[in-house]
Amino acid sequence: MRVFDTERQEWSASRRERLFQTERYLDLQRQRAVLQRTAVVLTVCGISFGAWALGWKDEPKPYRPPAQEAPADPGASDGGTTADPTQSESTSATAPAGYTVLDDSEGFRIAVPEGWTRKSEPSQYGIDIVEYRGPDGIRRIQIFQVMEATAHESVVESQKTSSKLDGYQEIHVQDVTDASGGEAAEHEYTADELSGESASGVAYHVIDYRFQAEDGEKYALIVYGPHSDAADAERELLDTARAWFCPPNTQCDAPETS
Repeated sequence: MRVFDTERQEWSASRRERLFQTERYLDLQRQRAVLQRTAVVLTVCGISFGAWALGWKDEPKPYRPPAQEAPADPGASDGGTTADPTQSESTSATAPAGYTVLDDSEGFRIAVPEGWTRKSEPSQYGIDIVEYRGPDGIRRIQIFQVMEATAHESVVESQKTSSKLDGYQEIHVQDVTDASGGEAAEHEYTADELSGESASGVAYHVIDYRFQAEDGEKYALIVYGPHSDAADAERELLDTARAWFCPPNTQCDAPETS
């Protein structure tokens, strides 16, 4: 609202407008001075903001660990028989005649007869249950980890199950001394069927060997063959597999070969 200023003898803005919009009622020289000061302040603010924004943009982003990819195991998903994807021939050991020394995908080393195939299935404890089987489908070597406190306890529990098989005949259940000097126990028997499989018309000879390995864990090595084999055929399979067995994450010397 404009009013007549009797002191200056002119029409002017109200006192409220002059109070809050003083720059409009200054003379030309003072208006220019106000505009110059305003421009300087805005320039300084713009430079400061630009420097801050540029520095923030260049700050390193927080570290995010790369996604871990699980190694593929073609045999573990379906439990089917596989050839080489889950095993590799050991380059640091000379296998005995007729055998090959393998570094299994479950982390252990073992010697098995040449030409055998591998099968695995999940276990309720420790590593997967791994089985190497001969071309005839009868001769086989099975390896897995056991949860019992001692090798003897583990064999006794296993014998309770095996004794229910058709045609079961016990040869012995006894403690033995492992090749490493540690504790071991074995259950040797014959039967007309295998646990978890229907009768096939073949009488089996089985040596179920439980032992404490170099890593302090308990393992089972079970060898199967036809009862018609020579008495020491399965014993050779067992002794060779045990001599070359080295548990996961463990350094083991290769056994001496004659």
